[in-house]
Amino acid sequence: MQNIRSIGKSGIVYLLLCLVTSAQVSASDGSRAATDTSGWQPPAMPAPTSYGPVNISPEKAQQLAEDWGVEVLGLRLTAANMMMDFRFRVIDADKALPLFDHRIKPYVVVDRSDIKLPVPMGAKVGSFRPTNRGKNITSGRNYYMIFGNPDRHVQEGETVTVVIGDFKVEGLVVN
Repeated sequence: MQNIRSIGKSGIVYLLLCLVTSAQVSASDGSRAATDTSGWQPPAMPAPTSYGPVNISPEKAQQLAEDWGVEVLGLRLTAANMMMDFRFRVIDADKALPLFDHRIKPYVVVDRSDIKLPVPMGAKVGSFRPTNRGKNITSGRNYYMIFGNPDRHVQEGETVTVVIGDFKVEGLVVN
């Protein structure tokens, strides 16, 4: 009560005027918002991006499917070109299991320089690739591996070789 008396009559009138004005503004905004939302539609979802054409011969693709139970979907740059995203679909989970062994360290070999670029290891999340520790690899699903690309060494359009143990895909173009 002491604080209100120190404001004075003009201060109290000013506060009341502010309250009434803000109530009128919020009421007019509320009614306007109600009319605006009646015709509101959510924005359209963007079309999914493809990995572009995979430059593997049909014979090599067939061999990978028969030997390893996978279909290569592509390899593209991501994270401001500081990483490469390798995607593949598992066709036969039993044949593809060696690709998910956590003891195998996958890497990409850059064809022009023979530099090996491994899968990075996050301090809290671990390796940037799936493993089969939970016995959850299933057929018909897409899987990924993220390879490091320090200093943006690999550029779009270059050819690389993906190596995961005995699994090897040569001449894969980076999209």
